[in-house]
Amino acid sequence: DENLSKRLDQSPIDDDGELQSKYSTTYQQNNGHRYPIYGHVLYLQVGSDVKGPTCVFPRRSTGGDLLRPVSDIEEECTNNDGDDRTNDMKLVTVPAVAGRLLCFNGRDLHAVPRPHDLWMLPFVKGGAEYEPEEVWGRSVILFNVWPGSEDPPLDVPLDVNGEDLTGSQTAKTFCNSFSNWNEVEISQTVQPSSSESESNQSVKIWLLGNERRREYPMRTAPLVAPAEGGRQVVREALAEKSKVTELWLRQK
Repeated sequence: DENLSKRLDQSPIDDDGELQSKYSTTYQQNNGHRYPIYGHVLYLQVGSDVKGPTCVFPRRSTGGDLLRPVSDIEEECTNNDGDDRTNDMKLVTVPAVAGRLLCFNGRDLHAVPRPHDLWMLPFVKGGAEYEPEEVWGRSVILFNVWPGSEDPPLDVPLDVNGEDLTGSQTAKTFCNSFSNWNEVEISQTVQPSSSESESNQSVKIWLLGNERRREYPMRTAPLVAPAEGGRQVVREALAEKSKVTELWLRQK
């Protein structure tokens, strides 16, 4: 996490092996960061005109990972059909739908581009709209799961299961029984109906955090649209209102 990075930067007295031993589940030795076991996004209220997908890059933890060869990353990146995509970046887009809960590996890089097609715009002018709430509102709860066997992140209080902030047991339940939940399938991209092609196929991923957190000196990571469908399939996935989509961006 960012606090640990600052501590390492300011007082580099901790032994890397000691940190790996102390935080064996959450510490990633190659970049000096801790990651939760799982990350979650719970979508509460979504305005009628909101296009705010959560975009997850599985097995990629930093902006630098988007540009690094797969051979340099611990896990192999092979799709379910066994088709080796050596230089492709898997991207899963999850539209904001009220009542939906997204759960993903806590180490996965994720973002919410706003406007939704930000990654393909040459520049952005003006600010985002937030009102009226029923049109542009996007209310979510973000929470992570950390192992109980390790110390929690610095300066982040943990919630105890079934207890409120005073330590009293909570009686109210605000969600449906898990048996009533429906798992959403991930759809593959399809060829767009339009046959027009663009000469510019760049997809510019905006990155957050400082340079150490990004593991990349620039604020954006340049990728290329899928070979089949190009930037149009990326636009359609990012503009989708409910369907979860998987697509593959390419390294330059």
